[in-house]
Parts: sequence; C-alpha cells; structure tokens
Amino acid sequence: MTDGGAVYRVLIVEDEVDIAEELSEMLVEELSDLGRLDIHVENDFDEAERLLESQAFDLVVLDVRDATRGGSPAHPNLQGRELYDRIAKTRWVPVVFCTGLAEQVSDLAKPPLIQVVPKNRLDDAVTAIRDGLESGVPALTRHITALVDEHVRGFLRDEIATNWNRLEAVDRSQIAPALVHRLAAWLKENAVEALGAALGSSQDRVMGHASTARMYLMPPVTKHVTAADVLRDSQDGWWVVLTPACDLYEDLPSGGNRAAKAEYVRLAKAVPLSEAPLMARWVKAGSPGKGRERNAALEMFRGNSARYRILPKYLDIPDLLVDFEIVQSVPLAEVRSWTRVATLDSPFAEAMLTSHGHTVARIGTPDVDFENIKQSLGLDGKEKAAEQNSVPNPRTTTKDAKKP
Repeated sequence: MTDGGAVYRVLIVEDEVDIAEELSEMLVEELSDLGRLDIHVENDFDEAERLLESQAFDLVVLDVRDATRGGSPAHPNLQGRELYDRIAKTRWVPVVFCTGLAEQVSDLAKPPLIQVVPKNRLDDAVTAIRDGLESGVPALTRHITALVDEHVRGFLRDEIATNWNRLEAVDRSQIAPALVHRLAAWLKENAVEALGAALGSSQDRVMGHASTARMYLMPPVTKHVTAADVLRDSQDGWWVVLTPACDLYEDLPSGGNRAAKAEYVRLAKAVPLSEAPLMARWVKAGSPGKGRERNAALEMFRGNSARYRILPKYLDIPDLLVDFEIVQSVPLAEVRSWTRVATLDSPFAEAMLTSHGHTVARIGTPDVDFENIKQSLGLDGKEKAAEQNSVPNPRTTTKDAKKP
C-alpha cells in the first residue's frame, strides 16, 4: 500500500559512492510507479545520524561497515548497526541493510520492515525497498505524526492560550499532564476515524477490525505484569490477570525501587473457544440448533453471564473463553517469565475485573413476595384487569363478540 502520489523520502547511507549512486538511479527508474522518490545519499555515518534526528524519512538503506574508520575482516567497524540502534530509539523507520556483512545483522531481520540483503545484489535491495514502502507503515507514520502535531497545536492554541490566566496560578508541572491526558483521550475517541478518512480505502488493511482492535493494547504498554494482561504460560496455556494493577506496579531495576505488593498473581483460565467443553458438548449433541446444550453454549455469549467472558480473535489471540470458575494463584516471579501477549484496554479491562468481582461476591437471597405491596397500592386488581382485556376468551368467537 502506498499513499497515492505522495513523495517518499529515502535516505541511503553508504560509504562507497559508486554503489550509492547506482542504487539511487535504480530506485528512481524502477519504483516510479509508487510516486515521486526524494532520495538523499549520505556517505558519512555521523552526518546521516544528524539528518535522521532533524528530518523525516520514510525508509533508510543502511550499510553496516564504515570502511573510512578502519577495522579488519575479523573485527569490522559496525558503524551501521550502531547507527540503527540509535535511530531506532529516537525515530524508527523501515530499514534495509544493504551490506557485505549480512551475517552481522541477520538477527535483526523482520521483513518487510527490517530487511537484510547482500551489497552485491542491488536488484534484491530494490525489491526490499519496494516492500518496505508498500507495507503501509510510511504512510501510516506520516498521517499519525501529522494528526498528533495538529491536535497538539490546536490544544495549545484553544486551551492553553485561552485559559492561561487560570493556568498560570497553578503548578506549572500540571500543564504537561493536562496536555498528555487530553491528547490521549482525544486520540482514543477520534484517531481511528481521522486516520481512516486520510487513508481512504486502505483503512481496513492498516487498522484491522476496529471492534476487536479497540479491545487490546498489543504489545502491552507497561513494562511489568498488570491487571487484565492476556498471558501465555510455558505450556502455551492462556490466562487473564485478575489482580488489581496497584498491587502489581513495580519499577524496572534501572528506574527505581518500588516493588510489587503482590507475591502471587490471581489468574482466570482462558481456552480457545473451539476447545471449550460447552462447545464440544453442543457439537457432540448432534443438533447444534436445538436443545439444552445449545442454550448452555449460548450462555457464554451473554454479556451478563456470571461465569464466562469471551475475548474475540485479534492477531496472535484466538477467540478465547474466560472462565471465572477456573482461577488460580501463581507466584509473581513465575508469571514474569510468561509471555505478555496484550493488555485489555479501558473500559474492557475494568469490565473484566468487575465481572469477576460480581461472580465471586454475589449473594443469593430468597424470593420475596411483594403481593401485599401491590395490593395496598391498588396495582393487583389493575394488573388482572389488564390481563383479562388483553387476552381474548378462547370460547368467544369473533362472530359472538359482535352480538349486542
């Protein structure tokens, strides 16, 4: 997917001038169907880093070894890999490593966004660059950046400037949180629709199904296990974290000394819906459209079910059935080693935890007879009269009803 007739900016970082020029000419000739390419060739790695810090590019072609800095075949100067590590932390863009030391960066390959091709196969490099541009990531990145910039400018203009007389009286440190929370709330409510309008018919390919994508933060945002995490254990079993987030919050070793309050994590078992016992019994019954087994299976899909919740399929997550009656506590130290696939986003996380709370804390009460109250209010007679008027007498025919 490309962005219509947009200009795509490509940075080629290559210390061998002749190879850089040849590749540049091949790109202009062979990728003209994608739109206009703005290709910048940089032979100096330090200057390339400065460019990436100050300018936006859609894709970077990166050599690994900087021949101008010496080194030997046994100990090459891997300036390109070091540059990739630095730019990935500040301005991530799709990268094509075009190098004579492909084995030095092969572990980084994640096609089509990070690709590795030998320097002596420039045709393959052109194909890799096309794949990176057609992935849709450059167009999506450009639109997201523009959307955020536009909203931040509007917020500063309409909210900060207009209300500065009130804001200057408060702690200045509160202005940044106000901006961040307002921006996050606005993006959650409006960004998908705005991006869809900008991307046109390509929205579904980039955004997926909004109804399911909206439920998950994937990958998780926090660096530690938290409430409503969707986990996979060492045996590939699925679980959902029920322990409150405040009991699980902990600083990274490099960021502070706050430790989690919980020693154990409370988890609800989740199984692929196709493997759920209720589904299996329904199918085995032989009449999936009828009977008690059908009703029991449909109970899983009801939003007010006291026992079950369904998590719909999205990317690596299959359709899952969460069972609040299969709950166990596992040491936090062990859970840390499991795979955190996603975290349920708000308000789905809160709904999941609240549902579990209602399940374990609900109290059954005997049915109370309210007939005396209805009689004291005169409702009992009115109800019976209404029922008699609404239900025809089966012994009275239409012909009889017309008789005087």
